[in-house]
Amino acid sequence: MQTAKKKKSKTRKQFLFLIAITAVPLVQFAIFYVGVNLNSILLAFRYYSFDTGYSFAGFGNFERVFYEIANNALYKTMLVNSLITYVVYVGVGITLALLFSYFIYKKMPLAGVFRIVLFLPSIISSVIMVLLFKYFTESAIPTLLNNLFDIEMSGFLSTTKTAQPVLLFYMVWAGFGPQILMFTGAMNNISDAVVESAQMDGITPVKEFVFITVPLIWPTFVTFMVVSVAGIFTNQLNLYSFFGTGATTSLWTFGYYLYHQASMSNLPEYPFLAAVGILFTLIAVPLTFLVRWLLEKFGPSAD
Repeated sequence: MQTAKKKKSKTRKQFLFLIAITAVPLVQFAIFYVGVNLNSILLAFRYYSFDTGYSFAGFGNFERVFYEIANNALYKTMLVNSLITYVVYVGVGITLALLFSYFIYKKMPLAGVFRIVLFLPSIISSVIMVLLFKYFTESAIPTLLNNLFDIEMSGFLSTTKTAQPVLLFYMVWAGFGPQILMFTGAMNNISDAVVESAQMDGITPVKEFVFITVPLIWPTFVTFMVVSVAGIFTNQLNLYSFFGTGATTSLWTFGYYLYHQASMSNLPEYPFLAAVGILFTLIAVPLTFLVRWLLEKFGPSAD
């Protein structure tokens, strides 16, 4: 009888301990995710008046969103820039990260140097990296070209034609850190017996990468691809880090637009921005599931 009471008391203490350690993250989730998103959904169906405050607006904010998309040239510019950013991030960023990860995983010559250079933006503060990169592209390179070749030119970020390619390069380079960390971690979990068996059969490094490494780390690759879909509407292309709220509209993406408008607008604009966010979510969610289904269905199998 006494043993049963001790077990019951121990179970109660374990239960209270579990509640204690999960209470804080659950409260944070309830406030900062459920509460914020629920408020955004409700806000999309309201309008604000300085005299009466918030009132029900029906689908008026959504009608304005569709009108802006159809008639405001800025939305077309943001769509093009956001799609270019997404394509470069996936086609160049993730692809190169996969190749560099394999290079480091196989411990090829200068693999350590590559690791340091590619991890550098993740190790140093992003503010410092932006300042250094901005100084390098705006002052150092134009001065060097002028001194060596007598070429007069303005900074790369000051010219519209060169600003976007430079920002895309920085986005790809700055994103290598977490991508390579995840890819190399997945590659290091590949069984040595599988690799050694393939090498005994005379497999080349290229075939090993294509037929062994990629299939065995495919779930990690799928994760990056699925998460990147949301970046179509959230990626700022580091515009705020480089220009603050003063970036030229020809460079705007959807992510920068939402951040810029939310920080610069007043209360009457918040319901409209909430409606924009909900519309983007309604597009991104099914697109995300579609990309995941396609990658899992037609991707390589570990078997």
